[in-house]
Amino acid sequence: MATGTHSYDAAARKRRRRRRKIKGYCTFACCAAMILLVSLGITKIIEAGSKSPAGDGAQSTASQGSVILAPLPMQGNAGTGVVTAQYGPALQTEGITLAAHNKDTIRLAERGQVSLDYFSDAAFLGDSLTVGFSDFNINLSGALICGYVGIGPDTIVNRTTVNSASRGDEVVLDLLTAQKPKKLYVLLGTNTLVTLGTEDKFLAYYGQMLDELRAALGEDAVIYVQSIPPVRPEAVADNRPGLESSRLQTINESLAQLADEKGCYYLDLWQALADSDGNLNADLAANDGVHLSAGNGYTAWVNYLRSHTVYASDNEWTPGTPYAAAG
Repeated sequence: MATGTHSYDAAARKRRRRRRKIKGYCTFACCAAMILLVSLGITKIIEAGSKSPAGDGAQSTASQGSVILAPLPMQGNAGTGVVTAQYGPALQTEGITLAAHNKDTIRLAERGQVSLDYFSDAAFLGDSLTVGFSDFNINLSGALICGYVGIGPDTIVNRTTVNSASRGDEVVLDLLTAQKPKKLYVLLGTNTLVTLGTEDKFLAYYGQMLDELRAALGEDAVIYVQSIPPVRPEAVADNRPGLESSRLQTINESLAQLADEKGCYYLDLWQALADSDGNLNADLAANDGVHLSAGNGYTAWVNYLRSHTVYASDNEWTPGTPYAAAG
């Protein structure tokens, strides 16, 4: 009796263990199936979210997350479409343009106005426009005026003898080598450029002239390259086709690049002398439409030079202007 009961209990236990195993297998299979179904559902949702309806201009958060890049340092003016930073990566987006390196970025910026004493150790080299400083007794605190009627940069390079109304015959490079001004203002080009087709020769001589001037004055001298100034429209019509406004501006662009290349400072006289149409302001012009009037014209020119100088701590500033000491 005991043996039969024991055999029955053992068989029952085996059946129960078998059922538990089967049940465990089923539970595992169901869980695995559920996980698989959930994963497939999530994938479908993500794929659907990454596609916005054609033409509606919308974009889901999931889609945006796939294209937004982390912000980078030194990325310029965000949202303006212009990268102004000099170093580091640019904005990683379309429509970004780098600011052009042209005469508008090369030209010397306006600063506080220096006193006229700033020019006491300067020299001015140029043609008849520069001669006007002497003819009209413009106060430049004793600056050396090297103005000669009708000359161009080739005159300087070829060491041609010129005539000064106050000093007589001289060779400009010899004079400047002897005087060693600390600052030199150069304004040449109007005479050379009156005729069309002369710009290449002019620029070639101009570059060589700057090299010769640097050798004569030394590395510490400050050389200012002044733009060729505008003229009146009637002056162009009067057999001076080479002085047309757009042509002069194109050549001034090359002058700015040349000044930058040679370690000189570019001064854009058009800021002070041109009207809204890009011609010489009628209020500043002499009767011929090329030269400047003795009063308004030279005053505007000198005032521009006084407010566009290379900063130095020992500059003397006009009281009441930026950089001038209080009191």
